[in-house]
Amino acid sequence: MRKMRWLVVWMCFLAIAVNYVDRANLAVAAPEIQRALGIGPAQMGLVLSGFFWTYALMQMPFGWFVDRVGARIALPLAVGWWSVFTAATAGAGSVAAMFGCRLMLGVGEAGAYPSCAKLVSQWFRPAQRAIATSIFDSGSRVGSALSIPLVALLVGTLGWRLSFVVTGVLGIVWIVGWFALYRARTQCTWRIRANAQTDPRQSG
Repeated sequence: MRKMRWLVVWMCFLAIAVNYVDRANLAVAAPEIQRALGIGPAQMGLVLSGFFWTYALMQMPFGWFVDRVGARIALPLAVGWWSVFTAATAGAGSVAAMFGCRLMLGVGEAGAYPSCAKLVSQWFRPAQRAIATSIFDSGSRVGSALSIPLVALLVGTLGWRLSFVVTGVLGIVWIVGWFALYRARTQCTWRIRANAQTDPRQSG
């Protein structure tokens, strides 16, 4: 179980990294999109802001959802949701369609941090939670650093539409890896010693 807990937190790191690549790809591809669709600066600004509206709105509801169903299911559900709408952005042909995709992207990405925080609380004893949290949170910096050269390369070689498809597929690959590698958590020794009451929903 010791090895599994570190595998889980590094999978969280990858999920957060993909999260930040997918949220930043529009900003990198924006000049190409504006030329292709004839979108002005004000309209592009509206599209770029759409993600943050639902991202902020859905943080607490998604936290409640994670507590209800467990992070083992909630995290891949969130990754799958935002990956679908990242890829769907490739088919957007208007400001309204692209704005809608960004709104839906924010809904899914709102689940990333609550899920990862839940997993850390389940898998790590209190004395280890700071380092575990720092590992998955560093995924945001890695994702931000990778998004600019990665998306720029994709746009330059494949075009802006396929760049969204490729970055969306990253999340699907992550989901496959998550279900292939994740093993259910048994009751941790430190919880037994503390005589903690175990919620059945916390078993995964």
